[in-house]
Amino acid sequence: MGAAGQTFGTETIAMASVWRCAIAVGVVAVLAGCSTADRGPTVEQAGRTLQEHITELMESVDPEETVVTDSGGKDVACGADGVKRTYAARSTFSRSDKHLLAEMVGRLSMMWSYKVDKPYGPGLPRTTMKLASSRTSITLETPSDHEALAAGETDCIPRG
Repeated sequence: MGAAGQTFGTETIAMASVWRCAIAVGVVAVLAGCSTADRGPTVEQAGRTLQEHITELMESVDPEETVVTDSGGKDVACGADGVKRTYAARSTFSRSDKHLLAEMVGRLSMMWSYKVDKPYGPGLPRTTMKLASSRTSITLETPSDHEALAAGETDCIPRG
């Protein structure tokens, strides 16, 4: 093996040029990844996701009746130049279920991978779940064993 590189058969490969090429390819790949960063959903997309998730969640816990208490669909100003969307529903149940809040938390976690943002505890029948990828948060509350509330909002998302 000489200064020019390693010899394979009749060819000599200069290792310095191989390394330069590999480094150049790596730099290009990193720069390409940085320039195509996902900005996430728009406020309209996040608002639709929020509405769909709350609607499906409330249907999944088999309520007797569900009433939309905040139909959302409007931009709410927030931050320096941002907006957010809201949506809320209240369901009532003929059955008494002391574990309804835990069931709803489990369903949000299993169905869409929401994570607990603000946990609940004994005497505090309320928790907030967050799904960062969709820019949504849902606060769940069970004021009684026969009633559940789900109020959601999107993150504050810059306009445009």
